[in-house]
Amino acid sequence: MPSLARLTDDHARGPVPQGEGVSGWRVAMVIVGFAITLPLMLTGSRMGLALGVGNALQAFVAGGLILMVAGSLTAMVAADARLSTYKILEFSFGRSGAKLVSALLALTLFGWYGVTAALFGDALRAAAMDIHDVHLNTVTGIVVGSSLMIAVTVFGFRALDLLSVIAVPLLVTFLLVLVARTVEDVNGQSGQNPGDIDLGVAVSMVVGTYIVGVVLVPDLCRYARSVRQGVLAIVAALGVGLPFVLAASAVPSVAANDDDLVAIMVKLGLGAPALFVIVFATWTSNANNLYSTSLGLAAVVERVAKWKITVAAGIVGTLVAIGGITDYFMPFLLALGIAIPPVAGIYLVDYFVVRGRGFFAERRAVDVAPFNPAAFAAWLLATATGAVTVGDWFALTRIPACDSLLVAGLLYFSFQRLSKR
Repeated sequence: MPSLARLTDDHARGPVPQGEGVSGWRVAMVIVGFAITLPLMLTGSRMGLALGVGNALQAFVAGGLILMVAGSLTAMVAADARLSTYKILEFSFGRSGAKLVSALLALTLFGWYGVTAALFGDALRAAAMDIHDVHLNTVTGIVVGSSLMIAVTVFGFRALDLLSVIAVPLLVTFLLVLVARTVEDVNGQSGQNPGDIDLGVAVSMVVGTYIVGVVLVPDLCRYARSVRQGVLAIVAALGVGLPFVLAASAVPSVAANDDDLVAIMVKLGLGAPALFVIVFATWTSNANNLYSTSLGLAAVVERVAKWKITVAAGIVGTLVAIGGITDYFMPFLLALGIAIPPVAGIYLVDYFVVRGRGFFAERRAVDVAPFNPAAFAAWLLATATGAVTVGDWFALTRIPACDSLLVAGLLYFSFQRLSKR
């Protein structure tokens, strides 16, 4: 029988062997499973109510296209280098410098893991009461959900792939059934209040739902068989899948004039599917949060097996969720979120412009500089730019995450050119 070390080996600290790659469709399934979350569906519901179906669909498609373009670029880096996000950062930030960035990214994702685990416990308790009149303790829901997430994540990408192949088609089917039943059974009520949100702001909201996922695309697309398959995964997941999930959440909400999808499903007699959506949507998305957290920590703590890091992070995240500390985490996590998009701008410019595509593959075995001041200067200044644009003091693209990403790339290119001179 294969040893535990072999079963849990996920190439956290090295390139994925070419023979272990999978098709772009399989990678797309994992990404869609990552993207289907209760907060994402709530965003779709509220935007549908605020904009009306027509304008909301425009925002979903436009936001999905922006994410698809950015994600395709990060997927190209991943599928070529076959490294996780955190190992890719070593080329731009330096071997020691990358550990600082990786630790920050891992802390952010760890915080969201705890927040999502707490939301899962609350949602499961409410659903059990509303659907089956069963009294379920929130702590029990958190422990059960977190145990499922840890059990899958320990085995890395292979387990996430298997879970997504099973869960995502079922989730998509249930969303389609929800749309069909809502249009058919909700007496033609209209909850449209077009104009409550500016279309540009709506597009920004869509981009904001997954821009961190775009930065972390290498964690998943490193398993794509080729660069072409990696890009195919992003086109399918973010160009098609993400807008579909948002639209499938908006249509029932507009028809029922209610942004609570679970309540709508219960009214339509779809109680069991509602419970399924809560469980599997949170299971797939939070398992991915824990996966990227463990990859980041594995890049920082190099002598500990990744599966041990995964279990430890999952247990601590569960305790954080049970302790209610997540309520105090939210402002901190939102602030950290501003610092993540610039990271992608730096490693994209490094890959496509500064060092060139061959460098990432050819220099794997060569020690890179321990610290790159140009990358850190660009990162800090771009993060400050993102904070300013969030405060509406000025804007470049009207999407703060895109502003900070673009500024980071431009500054990094400029600083590298100056340092060479």
